[in-house]
Amino acid sequence: MIDPISALSIAASAVSNAKQLLAAGRDATAALSKFAGSVADINYAAEKAKNPGILASFSGSAEQQAIAAFTAQKKVQEMRKEIETMISFTYGPSGLEEYKNTLRRVREQRKKTAYRKAEIKDAIITWTLGILICFAGIFGLAIVLYLLGKQQNKW
Repeated sequence: MIDPISALSIAASAVSNAKQLLAAGRDATAALSKFAGSVADINYAAEKAKNPGILASFSGSAEQQAIAAFTAQKKVQEMRKEIETMISFTYGPSGLEEYKNTLRRVREQRKKTAYRKAEIKDAIITWTLGILICFAGIFGLAIVLYLLGKQQNKW
């Protein structure tokens, strides 16, 4: 998974590439699949921005991510309309429906693989930091208790 701004630039280049290929009567499958992947990445980033993780909340980047995802979603909606219009003119209603089905499949596949992997990585980082903070707290408490005991000549 990549950030929404990078995904937006990939989507824009895929749209322009698809326009050129479709205008020339050539196969635009690769460009359309890049666009579909970018759209899925942007939508996932928007979902994550609605419920940011603990680390994003502390770093202050949650607001930036939310704004970037929102902006990218709005721009992608315009691109999607362009693509759907071109596909509809080139391949007809059945081609447009096939394209939409392909988008659904790509979205589901990415949810199962790439996004799940990113969620597991975030969970591992969060748990590791939580455990380290707990151990540091316990260690700090042990030092304080030891020093108190030493000061009172109980050790």
